[in-house]
Amino acid sequence: MAEKYVFPTIQKPKIPYASNAGDSYKEVIQDSAITTTSDANYKHTRPRTTRMIHSWIYVWTALSKDDYTKLKAFWEQVGTFQSFEWAEPDTGEKHIVRFSGTFEWQENYPIGYQGKLTFEEV
Repeated sequence: MAEKYVFPTIQKPKIPYASNAGDSYKEVIQDSAITTTSDANYKHTRPRTTRMIHSWIYVWTALSKDDYTKLKAFWEQVGTFQSFEWAEPDTGEKHIVRFSGTFEWQENYPIGYQGKLTFEEV
């Protein structure tokens, strides 16, 4: 039986307060439409797939060393190839996701670590 991975319990991102970190929160819904235009310039559309993929980007600022260490170990375990259970920090709604993008964090001494994670629905 495959191992079930769950995102570690770490400090929640401070969504309205993340300054100097670009967008602190973003949700993206991938468009699944196929569009063609006829000779008479009529547009015809249809769905490419039966569902639309969601992705979320969260930015953390002032993440503690302990939480950073947990998060880094989890990233090294699952990378961008393994799915895991994750709950949205603001709503608690659970999703099966994988990481997309890179793991790029920096330490802002003495405040803590700053970085962002992108989650993509599986």
